[in-house]
Amino acid sequence: MDFFEVVRSRRSCREFSDEPVSSKDIETCLEAARLAPSATNSQPWRFLVAKKAEVRSALAEAGFNQPLLRQAPVITVLMGDRGIYKKRLRRAKELADVGALSAETLATLEVKYKEKPESSREMNDAAIRTNCMIAGEHYVLAATALGLGTCWVGLFDADRVVEILRLDPKYNFPIAFLPTGKPAREVPPPRPRYSLSDIAWRDEMGRPWVAGS
Repeated sequence: MDFFEVVRSRRSCREFSDEPVSSKDIETCLEAARLAPSATNSQPWRFLVAKKAEVRSALAEAGFNQPLLRQAPVITVLMGDRGIYKKRLRRAKELADVGALSAETLATLEVKYKEKPESSREMNDAAIRTNCMIAGEHYVLAATALGLGTCWVGLFDADRVVEILRLDPKYNFPIAFLPTGKPAREVPPPRPRYSLSDIAWRDEMGRPWVAGS
């Protein structure tokens, strides 16, 4: 499937069939996520693929028993890793070593990272979340290309998810559920979207982007 066709075809799937999803297809989605970009190549994402009925059932309960979580044959949990993110300066130096980052940029990063208080978990978690959601969307688009349905689910009891998956809350925290499976019905028509002139400006705010310009 052409990339732009994938983007146009992606929908939030909330009705899944009971047809199983192959491990090969899930691995393809995970591989797409693995290749996602991240700040200083920190790669702070982690994925847990829940296929066992008892694990999915527990996660669905943590997700307030939303029907799509009960139906999906796979629930992939997207998580952030605080421990990995703390190594971001080391990863930046690795980028500089191979010429992917200039010495000037690395010097700026070293100064700015040291200025940030390490105790600001909220600030760091926001940055981790942003990076992880890029990887999550890679997963979602790969699933679309394979004919699978997915949906971003952010409504769940995070503390309960930590218990179910036995996460160390000092390091790992759940960001989203990505239920995955074959759609139970045909993909619905496109949802209304704002035009480019409503959401994009050229050179200055208030000067709308003109298509074809």
